[in-house]
Amino acid sequence: MKITEHYIEPSSRLMEDYINGRPEIQRFFSYNPEAGSFSTRLEKLKEHPVRRGELAGIIRSYMEPRGLSEKARQHLADFEGGAHVVVTGQQAGLLTGPLYTIHKAISVIVLAKKASEQLNTKIVPVFWIAGEDHDLAEISHLYRDVNGRLDKLNIPHTEYGKNSASTAALNKSTIKSYLTEYFRSMPETAYSKELHGLAFAFLDKADTFTDFFASFLNHFFQEEGLLYIDAADPGLRRYESAYFQEMIEKAEAIAQSVYETEAELSPSYNAVIGAEQEAANLFITVHNERILLSREGGRFVGKGTDISYSREELLDIASTNPELLSNNVVTRPLMQEMVFPVLAFVGGPGEVAYWAALKGAFEVMGMEMPVVMPRLNITLVNRHVQSLLYKYGLTVPQVISERKVAQMRLALMDSIREKEAEALVERTKEGLVAAYKEIEEAFTSISGGLTPLVEKNLGIHLKQLNFLKNKLEDEVILQNSTQFAHFDLLEMELLPNEGFQERVFSPFPYLNEYGPDLVRRLLALELDYNKNHKIVSL
Repeated sequence: MKITEHYIEPSSRLMEDYINGRPEIQRFFSYNPEAGSFSTRLEKLKEHPVRRGELAGIIRSYMEPRGLSEKARQHLADFEGGAHVVVTGQQAGLLTGPLYTIHKAISVIVLAKKASEQLNTKIVPVFWIAGEDHDLAEISHLYRDVNGRLDKLNIPHTEYGKNSASTAALNKSTIKSYLTEYFRSMPETAYSKELHGLAFAFLDKADTFTDFFASFLNHFFQEEGLLYIDAADPGLRRYESAYFQEMIEKAEAIAQSVYETEAELSPSYNAVIGAEQEAANLFITVHNERILLSREGGRFVGKGTDISYSREELLDIASTNPELLSNNVVTRPLMQEMVFPVLAFVGGPGEVAYWAALKGAFEVMGMEMPVVMPRLNITLVNRHVQSLLYKYGLTVPQVISERKVAQMRLALMDSIREKEAEALVERTKEGLVAAYKEIEEAFTSISGGLTPLVEKNLGIHLKQLNFLKNKLEDEVILQNSTQFAHFDLLEMELLPNEGFQERVFSPFPYLNEYGPDLVRRLLALELDYNKNHKIVSL
């Protein structure tokens, strides 16, 4: 396994400006995204009012059913003893969701180690599972390779209604049938049986999407002692009771701050939150349905429902039944900071864009935004892809950034076209159009009602000529199908859906090819925490 680094421009302009330290975006954050910011942030954390023993107990209780490794026990002890944390988070995707979920966990582990060495103090990695998320469509799909074509396998989710990932009781028979289909789409290898058994064993023990997800998180990262907690865990919700109350009290100021900040951002960057001045930025669960609250006439109301609470009623819910409340994209980072003493938050392009609007909201809550670090970007290159890159004299950055394969495909198509035959078809079409012009004039002089018939007849002939031209093109492509298939494979592996590999594929195709210990071997690499893209040749 070999790692090389290249700067590859992010898909988001905001992220590009952020990682390159441009002042027009940097002013929306409290710190630069670099290790040099850690020492200043560490000083600010000394007065963080975390209840360490209580919080460590909540995390321990959540993790213990899956087995606590010695390293995880040590990290919990470190946290109780005063260690600060580096945090990342993600939705509870099936089979971990896209590769970037694994990359986030790797990032937070690597960064915690480097920060510990740099600051000469204990820093602990934490993964915040967004189990409160009810967008099950987002987590209930998998991409796979079907005969060289990228296919999205959608797993039915509408039966769960607006239940969250942590409350939706899994329809295991349906999920098993779809996962069986997914595993069948992968080639049989020495590791297939083990991976299949692992996934189905975790599914058998899981009650919810979050349970299923957490089992994989624990399996892949227990040796590193990654701590993880479900945002929807009832114990954590009770711990957060007073924080929800403060968010309710300051809901108007939070909403106004985010709204104004997005207005400042929008001339240069797309507003990703779509902040509203009347937002409450909280959800409430009523009859197992998660409902977004807004503010109207001094009350908190459920959008599109007849649900309505006075401030006092909502404060009482926060005090007595905090498990009914949950955060949205605005208040989740605030809650995370209130719960944990966060040295740094690790996020992807979308999350960094959200956080750009939140500096004022942190200040409303009497807090400072932590160091916001972009996660590591990683592309895995299997041996077949490596051989094709060598064959065609390409590099990974050329495929991803320069779209070189698309250019080569067009050049190949142009070089093999039967230009004389195509020109003959085009001349025939031109001649037909001219002849039919004369026919139309002759017919129209007899009856104007015949004009549509002439036009329709011409259309039939032109359609047949286009059919012949397309068939000619298909035949030419077929005669060069191997090279076109190579180009398709390179793009599917390195630029699927015209985006980064890590946003599409789950880790399982790579685990199936290179073994269940692939994640451990990735963690063993010397990963520099910088803005360069990591290209790992497997």
